[in-house]
This record gives sequence, C-alpha cells and structure tokens, in this order.
Amino acid sequence: MKLKEKPEDFIVDELFNYKPKKEGKYLIAKLTKTNWTTQRSILAVSRALRISKVRVHYVGIKDKKAITSQLISILGIKKENLEDINIADIKLEFLGYSNEDLSSKNLIGNKFKIKLNLTKEEEINLKNNIKFVKKYGFVNYFGNQRFSGGSTNESGKYILTRDYDSALKSILTDHTGELGKKFDKYALSEWKNWKKILKECPRIFGNESSVLNYLIKNPTDYPGAIRSIHKPIRKLYIHAYQSIIWNRSVSNLVSKNKNLYSSSTLFEQVNFCRDEIKNEILPIIGYNSNKDIEFNKIQSNELKKDKLTIDSFLLKSMPELKSEGSERNLISKPKKLKYKSDVLEFELERGSYATVLIDALIS
Repeated sequence: MKLKEKPEDFIVDELFNYKPKKEGKYLIAKLTKTNWTTQRSILAVSRALRISKVRVHYVGIKDKKAITSQLISILGIKKENLEDINIADIKLEFLGYSNEDLSSKNLIGNKFKIKLNLTKEEEINLKNNIKFVKKYGFVNYFGNQRFSGGSTNESGKYILTRDYDSALKSILTDHTGELGKKFDKYALSEWKNWKKILKECPRIFGNESSVLNYLIKNPTDYPGAIRSIHKPIRKLYIHAYQSIIWNRSVSNLVSKNKNLYSSSTLFEQVNFCRDEIKNEILPIIGYNSNKDIEFNKIQSNELKKDKLTIDSFLLKSMPELKSEGSERNLISKPKKLKYKSDVLEFELERGSYATVLIDALIS
C-alpha cells in the first residue's frame, strides 16, 4: 500500500466543539495547511505576526504530507492582524474570540478523506474486513506518527534511563528521508564536533539546531542540551515511550483471542483480531499507576525489558517531564466509514489514528 503520494491524497479536517464570541483575549482561527508540519506552520504564523510562538496554541498534531485543518488560538491578536498574512500553502480563517485558551475539550475528533493505492490482496482484505470494523471497531493502537519511525520513543526511553549520550544520538541522528539520512551519517562521523555538525544541520531541523548551539557553549552538558528543546517536544519523547509500552501490552492482551492477524504497515508488528473484543478503558503507564491492576502488570513487564519501573516516570533528574500516566480506549469505532473508487472516508474520535484503522482494514 502507498499512502500520501500527494498532499491532496490525505485530507484531514478537525472536528471541534467551539462557539465563537465577539470578544476575548484569545483569537480563534481555523488553520489549513498543505505539506507543512504543525510545528513549522505555527512558527511561520508567529513570525508573520511578529510575536513569540508561545502565544500560538493548538491541540492536535496533524500530518505533514496532507491537507489538514485545525483550530489554533493566538493570544492578544485582533482579526485585522490576520488580513496581511500571506504564507504559501497556509490559510487562516477567523472564527471569533475566547477568554479561554484551547484545550482537548474543544477537540471531538477528525474527519478523513484518503486516496488509497492498494494491491489486489489488500483491496480484497479491505472489502472483507470493513463490515466487521464498522460493527465492532478496531484495536486502538497508537500509530506510526506517534513514534517518528521509532526515534521519538527511543529518545524517551534513553531520557528515562538517564542515558543522555544515547538520547542525544537518537535526537540528532535518527531521521527519515534523504536529507535527514545524509545529515545523520555526517553527524555520527563527526560526533562531538558540534560546530562542524551545526554547519551541516538543515535549517528545518529547529530542535537539533537548539541542541547543537547549546553544546557548542557547553560541550559535555548533555542533560542541559536536551533541556534546550522546547518542553512540549521533550514531553512528547516521554509520551511516545509510554505509548509504545501500551501498544506492546495491548498486542499481548489481544493475542489471547482467536482469529488473530498481524499488522502489515505499523513499524512494530501488533495483533488485530476478527473476533469481537469488548471495549474497556485501559491505563497508560505512569508514576501514578496502580501496580495491582492486571494490565499494569503486563506494562510493568514490558518496562523491565528496558530496566525501568513505574517510578521511573517521576524523572527525578528532569522533574519537569514527569508523567503520571493516563488512559485510553482499547477499541475505537469509526463513524461514517465508506470505501468507493479507491477513496476511504471516515471519522475518528480524538486520539485515534487513521493509519491504524487502514492497517486493520487491509492486513
């Protein structure tokens, strides 16, 4: 299967619960972007407005190679400030104002329209699986976007184990794409020669540039270099590791059922099932997790493989990143799911991944 050959092949519209007001300290706008990452588009908007990027907030991270729309809030900006913004492949639509910043409560889910390029076998699988998925849903794994091909969760693991040298190598030298791979090879060959590495660092690698600039001034302070990355991004490393532990544990849980089949596109193979699985809310491991819950015992066993425990998430060396844990539905049930003329359309609840649904359909 090939996905996202062109941005217009993958269209995502955020479904939100928002009632605009005539006044408020936050301006609320709909951001539509084509072939931009969410972080870079936010940076571009803040620069166009000549304000700090910390004044521009969003709830969900959207795909890059796609056409996506989502809500953003901007502190202390008026409607007329948006009128002069002209950024290629970015559109801002004024919706109103609010005295409250955006939060996850504003996000209901996402609506997708995706063009699929399937093999004959995959299309047969999809047509066989779609009725079952419509009725019973699919196992709600975290998708590949959560892990950036494995580098994000690996960075989180190394921060948790206090292996800061490996964490830095994961952050600086584990990219995808031709440009990223070329930089990775160079950075590894010149490891610790921070000035030379910075000269070859692509301009789009903002986090990496921050780390390298810090290391030039503080060559051996690896924890400090990691702290030079914007805190929400550093938290993503920890959350990605928690997510991979949840995925592995859920796959273990699902494997106890019959009629199993394996994923074909997720970067770590997991189990799906053609039998009905009753939905339940399962914990995502963190320092506040109840060790006596059966599913947390499964997650704790996964942590042991990396020489970690529940208490590791207190992150005493970087307490600003500590994570108490959360919870997630085992099963996600898509709405308005239909497939016609190579196009798949559906709606998903907040936090569920289109790529996981597609994997459940075509495997």
